Amino acid sequence: MTILSLSLLTALAAAPMAEVSPYAVKRLPDGSLEYSYDLTTVKTAGGTADAIAAHGEDKVKAFIKGLPRSMKVVVAPGAPLEIASGRAVESGRLATSFATISDGPMASDNPLARKSGARLRAPLDPAEPHLLLSAEAIAWQVRQLELSALAAEEVDTEALRRELWNKVLDRALLRHQQGQGDAREGALALVARLSAASACLDKSKVSAAVRADGDATVAVDAEISRLSDSPDALLPPVPWSWNPQLQCAWIRMRALSQPFERSRGGTAAVLLFLDLLAKDPRLAALWDRVRTRRDRFLGSPESEPILVWREKAAGKAGEAVDTLNEFIEALPLDARLPPPLVAAPVTPFGKFLSELSGAERRFAFPELANAVQDGRVVSSASTWPAARDASLAALCQPESNKSIRYDGAWADRLQGAFFALLGSDAEHRGDSQAPEREDAERSELKVRLRVPPTLEVEPVPELFARGAQSLEKLIEALQAEQLTGLQALGADGQRSGPISATAKTWIPRLKGLAALANPEVHTAKELAEGRKLAASWRSEPAFSREVREASASPVATPGERQHAAIVGVSRRELTVTFAKEPKISAAAGNSAEPFVFAPSEQRYIVPVLVTVGAGGASTKRPIELRALKALIDGVGRDAAQVEGVFAESLK
Repeated sequence: MTILSLSLLTALAAAPMAEVSPYAVKRLPDGSLEYSYDLTTVKTAGGTADAIAAHGEDKVKAFIKGLPRSMKVVVAPGAPLEIASGRAVESGRLATSFATISDGPMASDNPLARKSGARLRAPLDPAEPHLLLSAEAIAWQVRQLELSALAAEEVDTEALRRELWNKVLDRALLRHQQGQGDAREGALALVARLSAASACLDKSKVSAAVRADGDATVAVDAEISRLSDSPDALLPPVPWSWNPQLQCAWIRMRALSQPFERSRGGTAAVLLFLDLLAKDPRLAALWDRVRTRRDRFLGSPESEPILVWREKAAGKAGEAVDTLNEFIEALPLDARLPPPLVAAPVTPFGKFLSELSGAERRFAFPELANAVQDGRVVSSASTWPAARDASLAALCQPESNKSIRYDGAWADRLQGAFFALLGSDAEHRGDSQAPEREDAERSELKVRLRVPPTLEVEPVPELFARGAQSLEKLIEALQAEQLTGLQALGADGQRSGPISATAKTWIPRLKGLAALANPEVHTAKELAEGRKLAASWRSEPAFSREVREASASPVATPGERQHAAIVGVSRRELTVTFAKEPKISAAAGNSAEPFVFAPSEQRYIVPVLVTVGAGGASTKRPIELRALKALIDGVGRDAAQVEGVFAESLK
């Protein structure tokens, strides 16, 4: 017999007679955890046959009689944790919101799995359901706040944009009709660009005043055709895809951010615009306000090329039109392409995606996730647009917390949430293993007290902290623009209360969750807010909202674009163990003599977003919300069937 076999037999022979999981846990002021155990079932059950055979009935009875009816142990704070993927995404009917997810046992996909039966278990037994507030539920809620704020701001900013561009269009049309030479051609190019943008690249929406001018009509139609060449030109992302007004705002913004053609007319158009601004301080102030709104809410461009031209014109843009050759020659070679009237907004994620080429474009979001993990995409919290990206980036960087270690499948799941919230999809995987029980000989006159880790929220503290930072930056931007009373605008077109007030409610909650999620943090002034949300999140109205939504990837490949949809909420499991054995001791007034303290595993059920994806034509719009709901409901909200019908709908 080998030494290993002897050791195994010794271990089996020495297994404690009984094993008990806690029924309650309480956090003490110093951050310690106090676990409570009910031993009445051990006392009433009598000894095991193994124990009676090994020690005799009288000795076993005496041992049981000497046991207390209850026991408490204390676990010192700060023990590092290991998080692993448990059973994979649950099959069956999808919920339409986080709040409506079931809190019952996980359904096993293994036909040979052990049935739960009717055995009464302690509330903190790892085989009992423990529904936990998940990272993606919070990430989704923060994202919804951000998107509803962005939609509301864009609707408000539209009034400024229309005022600005309508005034410029009227004056450019007049210059075209009264001018000659380069001035006339520049005015015509400016009219064509502004008319095409104002009409949202829809020829039927061009104004009657422009259509009354034959030359302008020809130029506008040509400009609409040119600007529509890109497959991205008419496909607004979320939240601009929510309604026609927002769709038009995005199409117009994108059209105006394109450079003019490299021609005398394109060059003169930019100079004419600068001349109009120089002669009308109110118009110039309006242009500055529009660009400031862009910077605060959408993202500052890396540069504003038209400012280089304004500097070169030295306040004499009108004269530069008359001496166009000299002006062009004075420009650096790399600055001679006529710049857009307003540069496109830029965020860290947007910049990375826009620079992808070739095969990388098909796998845009995995490439982005890798870049975030590698530190090639750095999202600071200096502005609200950057803070939005930084908040989502935390889903790809869970290792930022050194007190928590994660396995690959769990990290993949968080990355899947990152994809879902950006409008893509990813597969979920898990180990599909149910909790195992020890089937050993139980003869030792001891009671093993299982001491599992305790979570109040999924441990991604950086995600919650960055979410709070994003909302703080949002409030700063709203205050700077005197928009603190602005009402949030949802995908359904409904207003849902002041954005600032809602953000101020969620900031302390998120900071509290960040403290709860970090084993090294025991106190924080917002802790009570986080604990309250973690305990009662299912009654929070925000989590009762519909999660389903379809998106088209902002990055297309020749002839094809990836489409994705959040089709509902399901559940999966995560397992938690101590990465390093914690200090465990009997609570004051409790004797450790008959007990063995055993650090053990705990299992939690977390609600997760379920996504599907498929390829479609590069110019195909994402499926509308009403149609998406009908498609999902039509197959009984079964994710396995939704994937097929979703792909079919894109053909």
